[in-house]
Amino acid sequence: MSTAHAAPTPPTPRPLPPAHDAGHPTLDAAYQALMESGRTGAQIHDIVRAEIGERPIHIYGALGRAASLLIQRLRDAGLTIASGYDRRGDGSVGGAGFPVEASTGVTALRPDDVLILAAGSAQLIESMAAEVTRLTQGRPPRMIDGRKLTYLTQNAHCATLAERGAHEDLLTCISYHTKPFTCEHFKRATEKLAMREVPQVIKSEGAALNSVGYLVSEWCNLRCAQCCEAVPYLDSKDRVTTADVVADLTRLTASIKFLHRLDLVGGEPFAHKEITDIVRAVRALPGIGYIAVFTNGTIMPSDELCEALVSERIIVTNSDYSQSLDDNKRAKIVATVAKLRRFGVKVVQIADRYWFDLINFTPNGVDEARLASVYSECFLECCRRLHRGTLYHCTVQANGIKLGALEKANVVEIHDADPAVIAEQLSAFENERFIEACRNCALPAGAREVVAAQQLKLGEIPVVARRD
Repeated sequence: MSTAHAAPTPPTPRPLPPAHDAGHPTLDAAYQALMESGRTGAQIHDIVRAEIGERPIHIYGALGRAASLLIQRLRDAGLTIASGYDRRGDGSVGGAGFPVEASTGVTALRPDDVLILAAGSAQLIESMAAEVTRLTQGRPPRMIDGRKLTYLTQNAHCATLAERGAHEDLLTCISYHTKPFTCEHFKRATEKLAMREVPQVIKSEGAALNSVGYLVSEWCNLRCAQCCEAVPYLDSKDRVTTADVVADLTRLTASIKFLHRLDLVGGEPFAHKEITDIVRAVRALPGIGYIAVFTNGTIMPSDELCEALVSERIIVTNSDYSQSLDDNKRAKIVATVAKLRRFGVKVVQIADRYWFDLINFTPNGVDEARLASVYSECFLECCRRLHRGTLYHCTVQANGIKLGALEKANVVEIHDADPAVIAEQLSAFENERFIEACRNCALPAGAREVVAAQQLKLGEIPVVARRD
């Protein structure tokens, strides 16, 4: 997870106030309709312009990954961006085409100026909003959720492409999707890509779960203090066999309509001695669309693995932690990415700069209304985990259960019943208001931001804070 806003401080998480012309549908209503239907209305640009009004537009986090696509789509809507703000900003005009000042520059904005917060999750948006409020001493400009703007305007862009029989590149799709993949354009595209490799009929029956990450290994060569998979804390060398991966995914896809996104995650997948066989086996399974393979890039893939990864529907995501690694590991990342691209593998590099610290499981004391609100927009919903037959909602829940810090609840055991029963359980899984693990998660109370991928020293394993 990454962001590009002001220096990390504990946020005061609260939703942004509405800012819109009462004569038009609200941005929030349009976003909610998109989440429910997978497509947006034809008048979305009118809604966006009404939301923003006539004031000049400024972008917070303007040099971050989330801002790039947002800026393109705002320009499609005929909107002009006056300036941006970012931790790395120095006043120069770069590829964005407007000056980007340091984050502290927001103090020059007036309360009726428009500041769009560019981030990939609701939690980062809340953190940004809290920090802008702090920087402006409680007199912030009118802030708008850039994540919702991106989802809406990009969906409208994809609808235009679909009318011409085209589709946005999957690299663009994965650059901003943090919720389960409800977008109808993404779903249809991944189904077509899957059918080109594995002739099949897309089912109309089954649960609607369409995004999951399979944890192929709990071992990693890095020791990140706030690892989202809690690898150093698990201290495990577990690697799931190819046969077990296939068995789990076969069982899962028998109970759902179609799995539009599958992430192969770890640990470090490239360290798994069977990773080539796993990739080949997964590609041959029906009912699976886009396949993402994650790597920290510090382990060189074999020629055979590179060949197995060449596919229209596979993207290797290099979670690039160069800022926290030594020169030797940085050089390995460069060499790994170069080799993958030389073989024709689709690769995207994501330079994570900041994470939330989620390696603790103390009760957060947050009321149920807040738990439900955070859960409905939680970026960890894209981190559902399947591991050895158990489906977890997110990494926090999976880690807490494995570490003995949380009771095992709100999970689905996909080998315990026939596909019809599992489908019912998955539908209930999809419609949870929130889960018990939310009561022991740092996000609802405002998780602390930390520098991404800070490495633990040899033998250093901090004590994990646990529930009472």
